[in-house]
Amino acid sequence: MLRKKIYCLNHNQILTEIMKEFEVVDKIEDADKVVLWTDVVSLAQGIVRLAHAYKKPVIVVQHGRHGSSRYYPPFNEPILADRICVWGERDKKVLIENGHPEKKIFITGTTIFQYLKPRKPHEGINIVFYPEHWDREVSENRKVKNELRKIKGVKIITKLIEGQEPKDYDNPVISNRNNPDHLDICVEVLSTADLVVGIEEGTFGLLAQAMDIPVVIMEEWYPKTFGGDERYYNYWRRISEGSKRTTLGNLNETIKQQLENPDELKKERRIACVQEGGIEIENPLERIKQVIENA
Repeated sequence: MLRKKIYCLNHNQILTEIMKEFEVVDKIEDADKVVLWTDVVSLAQGIVRLAHAYKKPVIVVQHGRHGSSRYYPPFNEPILADRICVWGERDKKVLIENGHPEKKIFITGTTIFQYLKPRKPHEGINIVFYPEHWDREVSENRKVKNELRKIKGVKIITKLIEGQEPKDYDNPVISNRNNPDHLDICVEVLSTADLVVGIEEGTFGLLAQAMDIPVVIMEEWYPKTFGGDERYYNYWRRISEGSKRTTLGNLNETIKQQLENPDELKKERRIACVQEGGIEIENPLERIKQVIENA
Protein backbone atom coordinates (compact mmCIF):
# COMPACT_ATOMS: atom_id res chain seq x y z
CA MET A 1 0.00 0.00 0.00
CA LEU A 2 1.30 3.45 -0.90
CA ARG A 3 2.27 5.63 2.03
CA LYS A 4 0.29 8.80 2.58
CA LYS A 5 2.03 12.02 1.63
CA ILE A 6 2.37 14.74 4.26
CA TYR A 7 3.62 18.29 4.28
CA CYS A 8 5.25 18.77 7.66
CA LEU A 9 6.68 21.47 9.94
CA ASN A 10 8.69 19.88 12.76
CA HIS A 11 9.89 21.50 15.98
CA ASN A 12 11.39 20.16 19.20
CA GLN A 13 11.77 16.84 17.33
CA ILE A 14 8.22 15.85 18.20
CA LEU A 15 7.47 14.85 14.59
CA THR A 16 10.77 13.13 13.81
CA GLU A 17 9.41 9.60 14.28
CA ILE A 18 6.10 10.49 12.62
CA MET A 19 7.85 11.66 9.46
CA LYS A 20 9.38 8.20 9.04
CA GLU A 21 5.89 6.73 8.69
CA PHE A 22 4.85 8.90 5.74
CA GLU A 23 6.24 10.27 2.50
CA VAL A 24 7.20 13.87 3.27
CA VAL A 25 6.67 16.33 0.41
CA ASP A 26 7.81 19.92 -0.05
CA LYS A 27 4.58 21.38 -1.44
CA ILE A 28 1.22 21.57 0.26
CA GLU A 29 -0.59 20.85 -2.99
CA ASP A 30 1.26 17.51 -3.29
CA ALA A 31 0.32 16.36 0.22
CA ASP A 32 -2.58 14.22 1.37
CA LYS A 33 -2.40 15.75 4.85
CA VAL A 34 -0.63 18.70 6.47
CA VAL A 35 1.01 18.01 9.84
CA LEU A 36 2.24 20.93 11.97
CA TRP A 37 3.59 21.57 15.45
CA THR A 38 1.42 24.70 15.75
CA ASP A 39 -1.36 26.56 13.99
CA VAL A 40 -0.90 29.70 16.10
CA VAL A 41 2.23 31.50 14.84
CA SER A 42 1.77 33.63 11.73
CA LEU A 43 3.63 31.32 9.33
CA ALA A 44 1.59 28.34 10.47
CA GLN A 45 -1.67 30.26 10.17
CA GLY A 46 -0.83 30.98 6.54
CA ILE A 47 -0.06 27.32 5.93
CA VAL A 48 -3.39 26.29 7.44
CA ARG A 49 -5.28 28.72 5.23
CA LEU A 50 -3.46 27.49 2.13
CA ALA A 51 -3.97 23.85 3.07
CA HIS A 52 -7.69 24.40 3.54
CA ALA A 53 -7.84 26.20 0.20
CA TYR A 54 -6.47 23.00 -1.32
CA LYS A 55 -8.98 20.95 0.73
CA LYS A 56 -6.15 19.33 2.71
CA PRO A 57 -6.81 18.30 6.34
CA VAL A 58 -4.50 19.90 8.91
CA ILE A 59 -3.32 18.06 12.02
CA VAL A 60 -1.41 19.75 14.84
CA VAL A 61 0.74 17.62 17.14
CA GLN A 62 1.50 19.14 20.56
CA HIS A 63 5.12 20.29 20.49
CA GLY A 64 6.01 20.42 24.18
CA ARG A 65 4.83 20.49 27.74
CA HIS A 66 2.29 23.31 28.03
CA GLY A 67 2.27 23.25 24.21
CA SER A 68 -1.46 23.90 24.14
CA SER A 69 -1.25 27.05 26.30
CA ARG A 70 -1.91 29.45 23.42
CA TYR A 71 -5.44 28.06 23.11
CA TYR A 72 -6.57 29.28 26.54
CA PRO A 73 -6.19 32.46 28.66
CA PRO A 74 -4.52 34.85 28.39
CA PHE A 75 -4.08 34.07 24.66
CA ASN A 76 -7.39 32.39 23.70
CA GLU A 77 -6.27 31.48 20.19
CA PRO A 78 -8.70 29.34 18.16
CA ILE A 79 -7.71 25.85 17.01
CA LEU A 80 -7.48 26.35 13.26
CA ALA A 81 -6.43 22.78 12.54
CA ASP A 82 -8.96 20.05 11.85
CA ARG A 83 -7.46 17.86 14.57
CA ILE A 84 -5.00 18.31 17.40
CA CYS A 85 -3.01 15.54 19.08
CA VAL A 86 -2.36 16.31 22.74
CA TRP A 87 -0.01 14.39 25.01
CA GLY A 88 -2.21 13.75 28.02
CA GLU A 89 -5.56 14.10 29.71
CA ARG A 90 -4.74 17.46 31.28
CA ASP A 91 -4.34 19.27 27.97
CA LYS A 92 -7.59 17.81 26.60
CA LYS A 93 -9.46 18.78 29.76
CA VAL A 94 -8.19 22.38 29.73
CA LEU A 95 -8.98 22.82 26.03
CA ILE A 96 -12.54 21.56 26.45
CA GLU A 97 -13.05 23.73 29.54
CA ASN A 98 -12.07 26.73 27.43
CA GLY A 99 -14.63 26.05 24.73
CA HIS A 100 -12.72 24.09 22.12
CA PRO A 101 -14.66 21.28 20.39
CA GLU A 102 -13.93 17.84 21.84
CA LYS A 103 -14.25 16.25 18.39
CA LYS A 104 -11.01 17.98 17.35
CA ILE A 105 -8.95 16.79 20.33
CA PHE A 106 -7.20 13.41 20.47
CA ILE A 107 -5.04 12.10 23.33
CA THR A 108 -2.08 10.34 21.73
CA GLY A 109 0.87 10.65 24.07
CA THR A 110 4.21 11.64 22.60
CA THR A 111 7.15 9.88 21.02
CA ILE A 112 9.72 11.81 23.08
CA PHE A 113 9.75 9.19 25.82
CA GLN A 114 11.19 6.57 23.49
CA TYR A 115 14.48 8.47 23.75
CA LEU A 116 14.76 7.83 27.49
CA LYS A 117 17.64 5.73 28.77
CA PRO A 118 18.71 4.34 32.17
CA ARG A 119 20.52 6.66 34.54
CA LYS A 120 24.26 6.07 34.75
CA PRO A 121 26.41 5.58 37.83
CA HIS A 122 28.81 8.49 38.33
CA GLU A 123 31.08 10.09 40.88
CA GLY A 124 30.03 13.14 42.82
CA ILE A 125 26.78 15.09 42.63
CA ASN A 126 25.58 16.60 39.35
CA ILE A 127 23.02 19.40 39.37
CA VAL A 128 21.62 20.30 35.94
CA PHE A 129 20.26 23.81 35.49
CA TYR A 130 18.16 24.57 32.43
CA PRO A 131 17.73 28.35 32.04
CA GLU A 132 14.40 29.65 30.81
CA HIS A 133 14.42 30.37 27.06
CA TRP A 134 12.76 33.64 26.14
CA ASP A 135 13.19 36.17 23.36
CA ARG A 136 16.04 37.69 25.38
CA GLU A 137 18.25 36.80 28.33
CA VAL A 138 16.25 37.11 31.53
CA SER A 139 17.41 38.23 34.97
CA GLU A 140 15.89 35.17 36.66
CA ASN A 141 18.41 32.94 34.88
CA ARG A 142 21.34 34.96 36.21
CA LYS A 143 19.94 34.96 39.73
CA VAL A 144 19.57 31.18 39.78
CA LYS A 145 23.02 30.70 38.23
CA ASN A 146 24.62 32.87 40.90
CA GLU A 147 22.84 31.02 43.71
CA LEU A 148 23.90 27.63 42.37
CA ARG A 149 27.53 28.75 42.35
CA LYS A 150 27.34 29.07 46.14
CA ILE A 151 26.75 25.34 46.60
CA LYS A 152 29.92 23.52 47.63
CA GLY A 153 30.91 20.01 46.59
CA VAL A 154 28.67 19.66 43.53
CA LYS A 155 29.11 20.03 39.79
CA ILE A 156 26.76 22.45 38.01
CA ILE A 157 25.94 21.53 34.42
CA THR A 158 23.88 23.95 32.32
CA LYS A 159 21.59 22.58 29.63
CA LEU A 160 21.10 25.22 26.94
CA ILE A 161 19.31 25.37 23.62
CA GLU A 162 20.01 27.34 20.48
CA GLY A 163 20.12 31.10 21.03
CA GLN A 164 21.32 30.95 24.65
CA GLU A 165 24.83 32.22 25.31
CA PRO A 166 27.10 29.43 26.64
CA LYS A 167 29.84 31.75 27.91
CA ASP A 168 27.45 33.01 30.59
CA TYR A 169 27.01 29.60 32.22
CA ASP A 170 28.91 26.78 33.93
CA ASN A 171 29.71 23.58 32.01
CA PRO A 172 27.25 24.29 29.18
CA VAL A 173 25.77 21.51 27.08
CA ILE A 174 23.89 22.76 24.02
CA SER A 175 21.27 21.14 21.84
CA ASN A 176 19.34 22.63 18.93
CA ARG A 177 15.63 21.85 18.88
CA ASN A 178 15.72 21.81 15.09
CA ASN A 179 18.43 19.12 14.92
CA PRO A 180 17.71 15.36 15.07
CA ASP A 181 20.06 14.82 18.04
CA HIS A 182 18.25 17.32 20.29
CA LEU A 183 16.41 14.78 22.44
CA ASP A 184 19.39 12.43 22.57
CA ILE A 185 21.53 15.24 24.00
CA CYS A 186 18.84 16.14 26.55
CA VAL A 187 18.55 12.57 27.77
CA GLU A 188 22.32 12.05 27.86
CA VAL A 189 22.68 15.04 30.18
CA LEU A 190 19.88 13.74 32.37
CA SER A 191 21.39 10.25 32.57
CA THR A 192 24.04 11.49 35.03
CA ALA A 193 21.91 14.12 36.81
CA ASP A 194 21.14 13.84 40.51
CA LEU A 195 18.82 16.84 40.49
CA VAL A 196 17.45 19.31 37.96
CA VAL A 197 16.78 23.03 38.53
CA GLY A 198 14.61 25.29 36.39
CA ILE A 199 12.40 28.37 36.37
CA GLU A 200 9.57 26.71 34.44
CA GLU A 201 9.08 22.96 34.18
CA GLY A 202 8.93 22.72 30.39
CA THR A 203 9.64 19.64 28.30
CA PHE A 204 13.12 19.15 29.75
CA GLY A 205 11.60 19.06 33.22
CA LEU A 206 9.08 16.46 32.06
CA LEU A 207 11.90 14.29 30.69
CA ALA A 208 13.64 14.60 34.06
CA GLN A 209 10.49 13.57 35.89
CA ALA A 210 10.06 10.62 33.52
CA MET A 211 13.58 9.51 34.48
CA ASP A 212 12.61 9.87 38.15
CA ILE A 213 15.00 12.75 38.80
CA PRO A 214 14.04 15.33 41.45
CA VAL A 215 13.13 18.67 39.88
CA VAL A 216 13.34 21.98 41.77
CA ILE A 217 11.60 25.03 40.30
CA MET A 218 12.41 28.58 41.40
CA GLU A 219 8.94 30.04 40.95
CA GLU A 220 9.67 33.78 41.19
CA TRP A 221 9.12 35.38 37.79
CA TYR A 222 8.90 39.00 36.68
CA PRO A 223 6.18 39.29 33.98
CA LYS A 224 7.56 40.29 30.59
CA THR A 225 6.50 40.30 26.96
CA PHE A 226 7.63 37.72 24.43
CA GLY A 227 8.06 38.94 20.88
CA GLY A 228 6.30 42.14 21.88
CA ASP A 229 3.15 40.22 22.85
CA GLU A 230 1.79 41.90 25.99
CA ARG A 231 -0.49 38.95 26.73
CA TYR A 232 2.56 37.28 28.24
CA TYR A 233 2.29 39.71 31.16
CA ASN A 234 -0.58 37.52 32.35
CA TYR A 235 0.86 34.15 31.32
CA TRP A 236 0.17 31.59 34.05
CA ARG A 237 3.39 29.69 34.77
CA ARG A 238 1.98 26.36 35.92
CA ILE A 239 4.10 24.08 38.12
CA SER A 240 3.01 20.48 38.68
CA GLU A 241 3.05 18.64 41.99
CA GLY A 242 5.92 16.59 40.56
CA SER A 243 8.36 19.45 41.14
CA LYS A 244 9.52 20.99 44.40
CA ARG A 245 8.68 24.68 44.37
CA THR A 246 10.89 27.22 46.08
CA THR A 247 11.91 30.84 46.19
CA LEU A 248 15.29 32.23 45.20
CA GLY A 249 16.18 32.81 48.84
CA ASN A 250 15.42 29.19 49.73
CA LEU A 251 16.72 27.65 46.50
CA ASN A 252 19.92 26.09 47.78
CA GLU A 253 18.33 24.83 50.99
CA THR A 254 15.56 23.22 48.91
CA ILE A 255 18.15 21.60 46.64
CA LYS A 256 19.93 20.14 49.65
CA GLN A 257 16.64 18.83 51.06
CA GLN A 258 15.74 17.15 47.75
CA LEU A 259 19.18 15.59 47.36
CA GLU A 260 18.74 14.08 50.80
CA ASN A 261 15.17 12.95 50.02
CA PRO A 262 15.11 12.09 46.29
CA ASP A 263 11.99 9.91 46.56
CA GLU A 264 9.80 12.50 48.31
CA LEU A 265 7.93 13.35 45.07
CA LYS A 266 8.43 10.04 43.28
CA LYS A 267 4.69 9.34 43.02
CA GLU A 268 3.92 12.93 42.00
CA ARG A 269 6.55 12.81 39.25
CA ARG A 270 4.86 9.76 37.76
CA ILE A 271 1.42 11.37 37.97
CA ALA A 272 2.71 14.46 36.16
CA CYS A 273 4.12 12.30 33.37
CA VAL A 274 0.80 10.49 32.99
CA GLN A 275 -1.42 13.57 33.11
CA GLU A 276 0.77 15.86 31.01
CA GLY A 277 2.77 13.43 28.88
CA GLY A 278 0.56 10.37 28.48
CA ILE A 279 3.59 8.27 29.38
CA GLU A 280 1.40 5.24 30.08
CA ILE A 281 0.24 5.08 26.45
CA GLU A 282 1.88 2.02 24.92
CA ASN A 283 2.21 3.11 21.28
CA PRO A 284 1.92 6.88 20.85
CA LEU A 285 3.46 6.70 17.38
CA GLU A 286 0.64 4.48 16.16
CA ARG A 287 -1.99 6.68 17.80
CA ILE A 288 -0.66 9.82 16.14
CA LYS A 289 -0.36 8.00 12.82
CA GLN A 290 -4.01 6.90 13.03
CA VAL A 291 -5.21 10.44 13.80
CA ILE A 292 -3.34 11.71 10.74
CA GLU A 293 -4.51 8.93 8.42
CA ASN A 294 -8.15 9.23 9.49
CA ALA A 295 -8.35 13.02 9.28
